[in-house]
Amino acid sequence: MQEFHKKTNITLKNSFEQTQFIDWRTQPQVYKTYPNFFRRFFLDNYAELKFIKNFGKITYTKTYKKDEVNLRVNPSAGGLYPCEIYIQIRAVKGFLSGIYHYEALKDSLVLIHELSNDSLEYYFEKPSSQKFIFLISNVYFRSSWKYEKRASRYLLLDTGHQLASIYTALKLENLNYEFCFDFNKEELNKVFGFESSEFFQLAIFVDNKKEIKSKKLREKLVSVSPVDYIIKNTFIEEFSKKINNEKFQDISSLNFLEELSKEELQNTVNKRRSIRAFKQEAIFKEEFDFILKDIFEVATTLNIEIFFINYNIVGLIKGIYKNVSLLKSGEYMLEGEKLAFNQKLGGSGAFTLFFTSKIKSNYVQTYILSGFLAHIINLRAAYLNIGCSGLGAYFDDICQDFLKTQNNILYLQAVGR
Repeated sequence: MQEFHKKTNITLKNSFEQTQFIDWRTQPQVYKTYPNFFRRFFLDNYAELKFIKNFGKITYTKTYKKDEVNLRVNPSAGGLYPCEIYIQIRAVKGFLSGIYHYEALKDSLVLIHELSNDSLEYYFEKPSSQKFIFLISNVYFRSSWKYEKRASRYLLLDTGHQLASIYTALKLENLNYEFCFDFNKEELNKVFGFESSEFFQLAIFVDNKKEIKSKKLREKLVSVSPVDYIIKNTFIEEFSKKINNEKFQDISSLNFLEELSKEELQNTVNKRRSIRAFKQEAIFKEEFDFILKDIFEVATTLNIEIFFINYNIVGLIKGIYKNVSLLKSGEYMLEGEKLAFNQKLGGSGAFTLFFTSKIKSNYVQTYILSGFLAHIINLRAAYLNIGCSGLGAYFDDICQDFLKTQNNILYLQAVGR
């Protein structure tokens, strides 16, 4: 995957070649819609399914002249929302067992396949029936429309944030889960009627603990375009095919957010928002420790190395850190802004995190999990009324030189007041 990463680097030299003008009138639609004749079920009518709204519900609507922008519980690079969610549901009282598409804007589920003796378990070789199987797909043109080749990175980060949103919703319901990255994505893409514009990234299982003899789906699902138009990007389509060859480690033992009560976590999910500017107020070491609790240790087990620059944490020496070790003390706010593609957010918070991984690490998984960890950090910060913003645009080469690392730079996250 390294060749794809190198071709999406932003350097000081090629930054002058970046497209500066975006005509928002040409933005493709950011949600997939099945035809009206498909049966729809509204989540508020089913108590056991209401938690699904925490995957991507609308929590705020901004109005720009005549246009409305709907912001969801999960952040997305540029607010482009390339992730779609499909859910197999069974054994829910009063609800039809089947495969559904989640409509975030309407808080509804669209039935796209009623189960008989066929099921998705067949494609994952699961011996027991699953109460829920959640599938996350990427609709790449929603991101490549704006970010072109570099969208391949943002798709993975968005998938990580979406995964963390599902994880949080399952925590709120005390549901046991299993993450699955390793499956025949190409086969399942075909079964769902996807064209090359949409492809699966991962699955999450909630076990029903009953033996099952599953059969493959008796028919392919109806093919519905996830965008109103598309400009093909062969680079990203090749990237999506390459993903199928990656081997992943099991991460189902991840355990975060235990420090918040159910009510606190739900309120935090509802109010979480990406910040657009900092007041440059300090935060305290105790707050930093709360936000980053277990993050450094877990990241290491996932082959992710985290650097950060401390600009304004009271009780911690200002400077550059690798994990919790001080590498160099000093004031680096101007440098932080420059590293973040000259975005003021990069150097005006209390600290900025740099998620990195070694070249030989599993590229796809470390990228997705960087988004996952960043989302946990985002939620903890939101609980403390501290702001966060993910920064996907940065100078790759200058960051590597500044941090004195050969690692791939995966993601920046600015945190502060």
